Amino acid sequence: MKLTKNVISRDEAMKLAPDYVRYAEHEEGCWDILFDKIMPLFEKLKRGQKVLTYETLDEVYVVCKVSSINHNDIRAVDGPIVRVGNGEYTWRVDGDGYAYPLE
Repeated sequence: MKLTKNVISRDEAMKLAPDYVRYAEHEEGCWDILFDKIMPLFEKLKRGQKVLTYETLDEVYVVCKVSSINHNDIRAVDGPIVRVGNGEYTWRVDGDGYAYPLE
């Protein structure tokens, strides 16, 4: 999948969500950032909410909207199952890049 819509630069992502960028780039202490700052917000996402995510295959930051969120699924053992979309593709972000709310 080659993303082209709503892709932003690292600098733009850093302005929007510096903690998320530090986590996405595996900065030292990134697991502390994930569980202290990102996961509490990730667990409260709502459908239609604007988020920032890091797509690891293309290695790009993408502004997306949450297209679905499911808390009541057997696979949701470490947080909700979240799918995001950029108007071009949709993909799951739980358990990998996660997502950071922008609104």
